[in-house]
Amino acid sequence: MITVIVEHLEPCINKWIYSEYSFVANLFRGRTVFSNVSKEKHAKVLSRLGRVVRESVTEWLRDRDDVLVLDPDANEMLTPRDLENHRYIVIGGIMGSHPRESRTRKFISSKMPRASKRSLGPRQFTIAGAAYVLKKVEEGRELNEIPIVVGLRISRKLGKFIEHEIELPYAFPLDERGNPVLPPNYIDIVSEYVATYETRVLSSSESCYDDVD
Repeated sequence: MITVIVEHLEPCINKWIYSEYSFVANLFRGRTVFSNVSKEKHAKVLSRLGRVVRESVTEWLRDRDDVLVLDPDANEMLTPRDLENHRYIVIGGIMGSHPRESRTRKFISSKMPRASKRSLGPRQFTIAGAAYVLKKVEEGRELNEIPIVVGLRISRKLGKFIEHEIELPYAFPLDERGNPVLPPNYIDIVSEYVATYETRVLSSSESCYDDVD
């Protein structure tokens, strides 16, 4: 049975990324590890969800050959057979950017030459979406059997006459009813954060703020 490792690569933990991480931990209950957790506060928060490792996975599991990294830049697609031959599956704990910046390759894949690399397809998934697809592949589904939708629009009223529309340009897997698979309260959380996320969270560590205690 596989162990899922989320390499924590964001400078902060807010409600948005915590909802993504929580979704992964619930899907792979008792089989989720968060690596590269150097901050004491982050270790305390993430220990509620799974095992915490201070080291980066690129050091911790560097010399193992039973590691597979989910990398959008990989040349080969993930199959159920891959999960029979690998013990550890690595997901980058990276909030998506558009266009994609190949950060999984930069921060993980390029530093793990012995690890296998597999893609989930040409579209960029969220952390939660990638974990859901991985779960379905573990259950025996081929990638082309897992329906997805590209792009998600969220509308929120800011007042009586003002409506704010948010578009997330990522791929989202669909459930059996054809609905996008999302973490609980995801729409509300995204609506709260999207307006300030680029400037307050991703711009630099100095602008980072944690709001999950």
